[in-house]
Amino acid sequence: MRIAMGGTFDLLHAGHEALLDAAFALGGEVFIGLTTDAMALQGREKVTPYRLREQRLEAWLRKRGYTGWTIGPLEDPYGPAASEAFDAIVVSEDREAVAKALNEERARRGLPPLAIHVVPMVLAEDDAPIASRRIRAKEIDRRGKLLRPLRVNVGSANPVKIRAAAKVLGTLFTKPRVKGVDVASKVAEQPFEVEAIEGAINRAREALKDADYGVGIEAGLFWNEQVRDFLDVQYCAVVDKRGRVTLGHGPGFEYPPFVVERVKAGKTVGDAFEELTGMKGIGQTTGAIGFLTEGRMDRTRLTESAVLMAMVPRIRKDLYRGGMRPATK
Repeated sequence: MRIAMGGTFDLLHAGHEALLDAAFALGGEVFIGLTTDAMALQGREKVTPYRLREQRLEAWLRKRGYTGWTIGPLEDPYGPAASEAFDAIVVSEDREAVAKALNEERARRGLPPLAIHVVPMVLAEDDAPIASRRIRAKEIDRRGKLLRPLRVNVGSANPVKIRAAAKVLGTLFTKPRVKGVDVASKVAEQPFEVEAIEGAINRAREALKDADYGVGIEAGLFWNEQVRDFLDVQYCAVVDKRGRVTLGHGPGFEYPPFVVERVKAGKTVGDAFEELTGMKGIGQTTGAIGFLTEGRMDRTRLTESAVLMAMVPRIRKDLYRGGMRPATK
């Protein structure tokens, strides 16, 4: 099997290594197209000179013990793969469209299509891809570790939500910068069922702006057939710069019949609890759960559980992202 792949391989990093490992895992001969300086500089301001990139790539391949490889200059997106006898191409997921266009070009030339093997992007700590430009800017190191504080915008002015997000993210990152951004949930003031999930996602997306993560938190009433009543469940959505959303929710609990009846009549849970307890702004302090558990649980801790659950796929990236995608043509 003859395999093609290509790239700039500037400041060789974990993403490059994953791509190269995937190509050699297929077996056979591997041609590595290395972009020329002229081509590389079409999309970036600075690049390591070709010869130095070639030397570093060769040294890494030898250190890894790989054989049967050739490195050649790549002066256009397709290189020799557009006209020569290759069997497969290995690309990162952001270059899949280029590989498909390459097959179209091969078809125009009367050549058989290449099997396209797609390798997922390797993500840095902030769930954005590892990239040479980010390493050069000293945002991350070559393994994807953040070299600056994580930036997080929480889609709310409620101090409970901001505090809960800061507490959870503070256990996962070094001194993250967490701030509240007052945004609209775009759902009813008292959400039911899926509206609560939509509200959390809307808040996260609206809050993201120039941060690494946008966090949205929304509580709603969900019907539970077993108890024949509504449970209050708080959802959290976390969105990253790539637009990927992860969701989680905290524990659910029943409200007193008095509160449920008031909500069914059109009031919000907050209004109903103020009427029940005479306490103003309960949602921004201990929350209804603080009152109902007599202080054994407060809203901050309840919210923390939802935030942590939404972060699970981001904590264990190794388990939630697959390896190389099966070949397509």
